[in-house]
Amino acid sequence: MKNSVSKPCDPVTLDVLQANVQLLAENERLEHERKRLIELDQMRTEFLARISHDLRTPLNSIIGFSDLMVAEVGGRMNKKHAEFVDAINRNGHTLLALINEILDLSSIESGHLQLRREQVSLQAVADDLRVATEPVLAAAQVTVNWPDAKAIAGKSAWVDRRRILQALTNLVDNARKFTRSGGTVSVHMDTGADETRFTVSDTGPGIPPEDRERIFRPYYQRSSAVNGGGAGVGLGLAIVKGIADRHGGRIELDSDIGKGARFSVVVPSSARAGA
Repeated sequence: MKNSVSKPCDPVTLDVLQANVQLLAENERLEHERKRLIELDQMRTEFLARISHDLRTPLNSIIGFSDLMVAEVGGRMNKKHAEFVDAINRNGHTLLALINEILDLSSIESGHLQLRREQVSLQAVADDLRVATEPVLAAAQVTVNWPDAKAIAGKSAWVDRRRILQALTNLVDNARKFTRSGGTVSVHMDTGADETRFTVSDTGPGIPPEDRERIFRPYYQRSSAVNGGGAGVGLGLAIVKGIADRHGGRIELDSDIGKGARFSVVVPSSARAGA
């Protein structure tokens, strides 16, 4: 019987085997990293939920009691004390709004933002928006062109009423920040067979081309030199985009330097179109 002699492995075959082993190891590493990131994202979501509750509980008390003091439920205050309490109240509401924005952005980024879509009349959306923004716009001495009641009569949109109001309120507030006293903010709404369009435009300085993508990123802020109404933390437009995306829609921007900006939230007009 002849002794069997093992043949040496073909160098090409050996290279392929080694490559496969490395590929399997890399796939295993990537899968481990994917699971780790998912776990971290879940931990972040849970942390934000807990911390928001811990922050909002005392903050609601501060706002609630300051509301009572502003209304002079416990008795009249002198002018100086009334100014102090009013400042506490205003800043409490500002802080609560910021906490809610952070939570909303977290929900959007994690894909957990839930919508309750229904057929809502455009007039109802316009009325909601007017109530939410008109006092601030009036204080800023900005003229507002609201949708013509006759033009939107009988028209409706397939939206989450609360979320679409949030998106439009953010757009109006953004327009107000970049519109000087005496300027104009215009709100337009219309719906067609396939799409419903909500547009907010202003007479501000406009948005340079290099900023037109970046302004929708979380925490991005434009230069304070062009901001006549105070800066936020850069969450408003990111939330608007997230709400539009969640509706199966999009956000559009048209701007000319020195001639203002026009933002449009465009969403499907029906449940079938949004499916």
